[in-house]
Amino acid sequence: MHMKRIAAAACALALCVLVGLGTTGCKSDKDKVIDLVTRTMQSYSVATDDADAKKDKDAVEPTYGDDATMTQLTAYGVRDYDYHGHCFKNYSFKVGDATVDGNSASVSVTVTNQSLSAAADAAASDYAAWAETEESQQAYAESGRQALVDKLVEFLYARLDANENPVTTTVAVSLSKDGDGNWSVDGTPDFFSALYGGSDVINGLAPQAD
Repeated sequence: MHMKRIAAAACALALCVLVGLGTTGCKSDKDKVIDLVTRTMQSYSVATDDADAKKDKDAVEPTYGDDATMTQLTAYGVRDYDYHGHCFKNYSFKVGDATVDGNSASVSVTVTNQSLSAAADAAASDYAAWAETEESQQAYAESGRQALVDKLVEFLYARLDANENPVTTTVAVSLSKDGDGNWSVDGTPDFFSALYGGSDVINGLAPQAD
C-alpha cells in the first residue's frame, strides 16, 4: 500500500512538471505581439546593425517607410545606413500594453525622436546661408553639384545629431495574423510618422498634418 502511494505521488509530480513545461513553452497571442513589436522597435536602433545582431535569428529587419526619399538620396550618393543612423541616433521607445481581437492586435508604443522635418528645415536655412559664401562657390567650381548636395546632407546630419527638436508620440502599432498563426506589424502612416518625430516620410519631409 505504501509503495502504491509513492508511485501515485511520483506520477502526479511528473504530470505537474509536464504541464508546467507545456505552459511556459507556449506564449499567448498577447505575449507574441508585444515581443514582436519590441523587437521591431529595437531594429531601428543603430546598435542593431552590429555583427552580433545580424547573427540573431529573431532579429527583425527594419522597414523605414521612406522608399521615395531614399531613391532620391541614393542617386546623390547618400548611403542608406549613414542616413538612417543619423535619423535614429537619438531615438528611444517604450512598449506599453496590447489588445488582441482575433486576427488583429494593437500595441501602444511611446516613441521619442528628433523631428526629421524640423531638422531638414533648419539644415535648409544653414545651407542657404552657406550658399552665399565664397566657400560654396569654390566647392561648386571644384566638384560641381555633388559638392552642394554633400554640404546640404552634412548640415542635415548635424541638425539630426544635435537633437534640438525631439518629439514624443504615443502611437497604436497595428498587427495582423495570417492563416499560419504568424503575426506581422502593419506599417501605417502614423507609425512611420512617430518614428521620425512627427514627420510625414511617406509623402516627403513635410510636417504631419494636424
